[in-house]
Amino acid sequence: MFSNKKIRDDFSHKKQKHSGFPSPASDYIENPIDLNHLLIKRPSATFLMRFKGEGMILSGIKEDSILIIDRSLDPKNGDIVVVSIGDEFFCRKIIIGSKKSLITNCLNNSTKDLDNILDFKLLGVVISSINIY
Repeated sequence: MFSNKKIRDDFSHKKQKHSGFPSPASDYIENPIDLNHLLIKRPSATFLMRFKGEGMILSGIKEDSILIIDRSLDPKNGDIVVVSIGDEFFCRKIIIGSKKSLITNCLNNSTKDLDNILDFKLLGVVISSINIY
């Protein structure tokens, strides 16, 4: 007759009953922020990685930033990507033109020409980063 299942209602906080004078701000209550829903579009193809270094500081990626990487996306010219070359990982901006290259985005930019690298593997496109202060 009765079910033990709890029904999740995202708007249940708007139905709460209070005694006394209601808050004038009660019309402005919003749902809680869900970072998974906001930042991760394809959970099965998304992973997180912590960034080390200062090579992408002008892109807003700082030391110890958390990178949100989607491996299902194909990189476009100017995207920030994570790649492995040998046994090292790199987060760089990819330039796709007559040649493919990776560049840092800092005051002392460096470039890697991908056409000459044999053990290059694209891990994914950075879709967002979270900076810790």
